[in-house]
Amino acid sequence: MNEYEAKPNIDNSTIGENVNLSSFTCITDSKITSSSSIYRGAKVIKSNMGYKSFVGDGSKLDNGVLDDYARIGRYNHIYFTHLGRHTYTGQDTVIMHTHIGSFTSIAWGVTIGAAEHDFSRLTSHTFLYNPYDELNNETIYYDRFKEKCEIGNDVWIGANSTILRGVSIGDGAVIGANSVVTKDVPPYAIVIGNPAKVVRFRFEKHIIEKLLKLKWWNFEDEFIRKNCDLFSREPDNRVLEEIEKLRYR
Repeated sequence: MNEYEAKPNIDNSTIGENVNLSSFTCITDSKITSSSSIYRGAKVIKSNMGYKSFVGDGSKLDNGVLDDYARIGRYNHIYFTHLGRHTYTGQDTVIMHTHIGSFTSIAWGVTIGAAEHDFSRLTSHTFLYNPYDELNNETIYYDRFKEKCEIGNDVWIGANSTILRGVSIGDGAVIGANSVVTKDVPPYAIVIGNPAKVVRFRFEKHIIEKLLKLKWWNFEDEFIRKNCDLFSREPDNRVLEEIEKLRYR
């Protein structure tokens, strides 16, 4: 590190072994598990990072949880959000007050669960919940995150998509690029557009039912590693039966 690079700023945090902390990083009131990485200029505040998770350059993880191998791309803002194991985000993504399952793929420029303005009131301005303007007499008039936002497992969210609060995305669903999702998406559905609509399902109904029963995303990493070839195939009856046989023998 040269004289112009600032050392990581660590305050009231637990740092595990073999953690990679780049220059200009700030870690406050957080637990960073072993082999994780926090890259240049990133901030981690009141958060927990699992094994081999990482936070990319210039990103902010605020009151968040990253399970093992979860990773946040560059210049993200992840706020009061839980990312399941092996879930990842692309660059310039914003996620707020959302629970996301495992093995979910989130592209760049995605917005999930952003705070809502209540335009049914006389004004939609932030002074109804933000004290900065010194107008609300320290009263918060409504909760911007009242509606839940949940993303399932093995979901693929395409670039520049927006998912509104109050929406639930089912396991295995695909959100096409540039979509605006205003309603719940069923498991394994493919949706596109503004507002997003179902165009088809990834697999036939009986295969979807078997996948939802199998819940492969809960399998241990070692099992997936040993049987990775099966996961690379189209999930027909034979493949799913083989996975079940190996899993429960």
